[in-house]
Amino acid sequence: MEHNITLKDRSNLIVSGVEHIYSFSDKKVEVKTSAGQMVIEGENLDMSKLSIDEKVINIDGTINAIIYSKERKTQESFFKKVFK
Repeated sequence: MEHNITLKDRSNLIVSGVEHIYSFSDKKVEVKTSAGQMVIEGENLDMSKLSIDEKVINIDGTINAIIYSKERKTQESFFKKVFK
């Protein structure tokens, strides 16, 4: 699947090739794309469109950063830490 990002005026972001949405808040979005893990940071973030069939999301708000990483860091659960 092809992966593209389009950013208009730092206020509208279109991301294609989205395979999974890990988390979404008004300050941070974590997704898995066909090109790797992506973190979008900003202010007043809002998902204006989600198309599972097309694997596309539209995010409105102030985009401050778009960060790619190879892997999503999974946090150890509280119980795993306690019962080591």
